[in-house]
Amino acid sequence: MLFVQPPAEILEQLVAVRLHIDDCFAEHGPLKVVAGTHQQGRIPEKDWPTIRNQLGEQTCLTAKGGAVVMRPLILHSSSKAEQANGSRVLHFLFAPAALANELPLQFSI
Repeated sequence: MLFVQPPAEILEQLVAVRLHIDDCFAEHGPLKVVAGTHQQGRIPEKDWPTIRNQLGEQTCLTAKGGAVVMRPLILHSSSKAEQANGSRVLHFLFAPAALANELPLQFSI
């Protein structure tokens, strides 16, 4: 399986936009975030529960046609849906144009 995990310096420059085609209310499994954690760089997975418990999490309830804008480094997770409604989301990731020229192309298997 191939995957890429860019350095935090790259992730800090990205902005993610989740455009909701359907309502995403509490029963639909909304996104949860821990506000401000995007400013802490890459946080080790073992620390996620402690930081979430210390800072608390916010639920991103979003009506159809709404958007959630976030930095990918923010601690985030999806809730489990209690009621299916399709929950269609378009997820866009934006980066500065100059970033493409900075990335070395390296692959490993």
